[in-house]
Amino acid sequence: MSDRKVFAVAMLGIPEQERSVLKNIFKLSLYRACTYTLISVKELSQILIVDADDSEAVVEWQALQGADVSSSSSPRPGTASSLVPAVMVTKEKLLDKFPYCIQRPFVATRVLGMLDQVVAQMPSTAPERVIGEQASALAEVEEQSTLTALVVDDSSTIRKQIELELKLLHIQVDSAESGEQAFELLDRKKYDLIFLDVVLPGIDGYQICKTIKKDKAKKKTPVIMLTSKSSPFDRIKGALAGCDTYLTKPVKQTYFQKIVNKYLKSL
Repeated sequence: MSDRKVFAVAMLGIPEQERSVLKNIFKLSLYRACTYTLISVKELSQILIVDADDSEAVVEWQALQGADVSSSSSPRPGTASSLVPAVMVTKEKLLDKFPYCIQRPFVATRVLGMLDQVVAQMPSTAPERVIGEQASALAEVEEQSTLTALVVDDSSTIRKQIELELKLLHIQVDSAESGEQAFELLDRKKYDLIFLDVVLPGIDGYQICKTIKKDKAKKKTPVIMLTSKSSPFDRIKGALAGCDTYLTKPVKQTYFQKIVNKYLKSL
């Protein structure tokens, strides 16, 4: 984390629900070279995120920039925000009008990727900044990342999706793509949650779950089975293997967080 740079981001016109989504996405950046933290628009930010679908927000942004962006004119030099790049949020592509755009709905990789593009274009002399409470908040989030989870799935896409979702909940993640790799990790480390694909190369998820539940040191660890289909027969097999619950792939974020939080409360 010593090489991490922190950049302050303010928002104009973004609805509260989307602000919450962006805040969670910013938390993911704690694990990256460039970290983004939300501040008030009244403070001196390095990046602005503007709702381009909100006319009042666009007018406010124009006032901050000191220029009418509908024309080809540039912001007046010397204004407080003249050097602050803006990322426009919209339902439609506006790249012909604005260099930095994010389309709704938000996708974590897309948002962070665009912010990284903005940072890459900043002058090398531009300092990273953490303002007041933001520094304490970042440190607190890092300290909270003590819970651990093991994700066992032979699909790299599924592993990455679950890893991102768990990091939003401040959970550290290890991954394995086979039962053999999973057992190696389980021998070295204790986990608070285990996500286990049913269909794996070699030993399948049911057998892995049985082995985990037979181990006195691990039998109380919640095992959440991952399956592309959830028939009554699958659930019976899972129950016999000792799994705690099922998640059907592709995993829906709202239900995923509900299930995870259910087991976190019991830890």
